[in-house]
Amino acid sequence: MLVLLAIIAIGGGAAAQDVLFARQLATSRAQQQRAFALAELGLRAGTAQLSGVTDLVTDSGTLHPGAVRADSMRVTVRPGEARVPAGYSAGRFIARDYQIESTGTSARNAQSVLVQGTTRLEAAGSNPP
Repeated sequence: MLVLLAIIAIGGGAAAQDVLFARQLATSRAQQQRAFALAELGLRAGTAQLSGVTDLVTDSGTLHPGAVRADSMRVTVRPGEARVPAGYSAGRFIARDYQIESTGTSARNAQSVLVQGTTRLEAAGSNPP
């Protein structure tokens, strides 16, 4: 009888350990997904900023878009090279390359960094931010 109880206790302990590990793994994965979603939101914000006619903000600083204080994102827009695009030989327009880097951070040091390149058609006399 004692052997049977010992086997049941060992089996119960192993099951409890598996459940605890699975819970920790699921929580970690959820935080990584939150960080990735925040980084993706930052890319959208950077792209929206480039599509507008307002002045560009090259570094957004740390933003907290949700109610959870541990969730944050940072968007950096870097201007690149400018060139005369094909078909615009009059020199009134330039095509400027931009790099948008977005970092999403969540609880438990989960972090995701996404980088996207884009090109914007601008007036020839405009200066990059």
